[in-house]
Amino acid sequence: MKIEKIKINSYGTLKNKEINLKNNLNIIYGKNESGKSTLLNFIKNIFYGISKNKNGKEISDYEKYLPWNSEEFSGKIKYSLDNKNTYEIFRDFRKKNPQLINGNSEEILSKFKIDKKDGSQFFYEQTGVDEKMYISTIMTPQQEVVLNSASKNNLLQKVANLGGTGDGDVSFSKVIDSINKRQIEEVGGQRTQDRPINLLQNRNKELEVVLKDEKMLFEKKQNLQSKKEDFLKKLEEEKQNYEIIKNKNQLLYNEQIEKEKNNIKNKLEKENKYKNKKIILILILFFLIIVNIFNFIFIPNKIINYIILLLIPINIILLILNLKNKNKIKNNFINKNLENKTNNISNNENLEEEKKQIEQKLEKINQKILDYELQLNEIKYEENEISEETEKITSYKEEQANIKEKLEILEQKNICFQEAKHLLEKAYEKMKNNVTPKFTQNLSAIIKEISNGKYEKISINDEIVVELENGRTVSANNLSIGTIDEIYLALRLSMLDEISKEKMPVILDETFAYFDEERLKNILLFLHKQSENHQIILLTCTNREKQILNELNIDYNFVEL
Repeated sequence: MKIEKIKINSYGTLKNKEINLKNNLNIIYGKNESGKSTLLNFIKNIFYGISKNKNGKEISDYEKYLPWNSEEFSGKIKYSLDNKNTYEIFRDFRKKNPQLINGNSEEILSKFKIDKKDGSQFFYEQTGVDEKMYISTIMTPQQEVVLNSASKNNLLQKVANLGGTGDGDVSFSKVIDSINKRQIEEVGGQRTQDRPINLLQNRNKELEVVLKDEKMLFEKKQNLQSKKEDFLKKLEEEKQNYEIIKNKNQLLYNEQIEKEKNNIKNKLEKENKYKNKKIILILILFFLIIVNIFNFIFIPNKIINYIILLLIPINIILLILNLKNKNKIKNNFINKNLENKTNNISNNENLEEEKKQIEQKLEKINQKILDYELQLNEIKYEENEISEETEKITSYKEEQANIKEKLEILEQKNICFQEAKHLLEKAYEKMKNNVTPKFTQNLSAIIKEISNGKYEKISINDEIVVELENGRTVSANNLSIGTIDEIYLALRLSMLDEISKEKMPVILDETFAYFDEERLKNILLFLHKQSENHQIILLTCTNREKQILNELNIDYNFVEL
């Protein structure tokens, strides 16, 4: 891949800039603060889009490079792939997706996938290089290679990371440590006490102890139900007996009342019968007296008068006889009544005795009913207690089910952490066994060339080891910062042919500011060779690169910002 032309309408401090590049070695010269780093960032963002997220920085790239005095925030790059197809990409940085025009002036952006977050993936599909890899290999920002002595350890770590993981910002050991830390904090383990899995397991054990009583509680509930049914049956039987005996007692009472009524009725009938006879005799006597008086006065017939007069004493006699009969009847009635009373007294005594027995039976039955009801109330009280315990058990079971669900989630999460570590370790081993040896081989060849044979071989594992000309190996900790700078740059360059099917360009911003003349000469000779396959773009604020290339009679393209 080659970048042919850059046109910046307005981006950060750069405005109305056009830069034409060639296939091999290009030097872009500009004084400090002239916009070289801005240009480097423009190239990256026109391919991948500009981020509005800070990503740990004080301000986002969008805010940093948004022009203050221009409505334009756009630019264009013309580039070609190794298959000679050319493309022009125009991007208005205020919009998410750019315009992509092919060599036939056709808009072809729609042919590529679009990510909801990052927008069109055209450049990744064309080269196979994502933004992170682009920053780690192709583009070397200012101060990424040149570091002061205080940052020596950071640089060594960056080199080790790059050799071990392919990303200078990613350390395998730190990633594993980070996963282990998250695993402990979010899940926990056998050696932890207050982590989520420990708290849930402890609570689950407490619930298991409580729920052991569930079977006993169920049996107690069954026994109470059985006793309750038995008492209810007995209670119903006693209530029925009570009603039967109570009805019998009522029948006896009714029978007694009926007898009393009959006696009174008979007495009244006899008295009424006697009264009727007496009244009739009196009326007859009165009638005879009146008739006799009438006859004496109006009828002179003495025979009739004597007959009537004779009837009067006869009627009186009958009246007297009736009175005597009345006394006799009365005496008979009294005697009869006395006899009946005597019988009634006897009958009443028997009846009272029977009633007493019945009442005693009723009292016993009633006492049984009260006892059964008391037992049922006690059972009801125990049932309420069991019901409360059952509700608690139900609540505990729901809590346990919820805990088990959470434990399953944590177990799955723990498995994911373990699997992630396993895959990382597997990938790391593969990198060390397959990829890293190839990198170190390329790296050793590069470092040998750019150091003019001073360093023969480099090994990168848990630490960086360099083999000297005499065969002795030394730790990179003992090397100068300049040498470490060379190693870091060499490692990035050694990865170029591995990251993409395209021969990607190399863009270096103020990379050699602290290289001495010999190192700079060696690296420029190496880059000149590399430019046969990879386009080289050097951004610099000095004329050293230009002077050395002129002395070496190396052809290059010079652009001044």
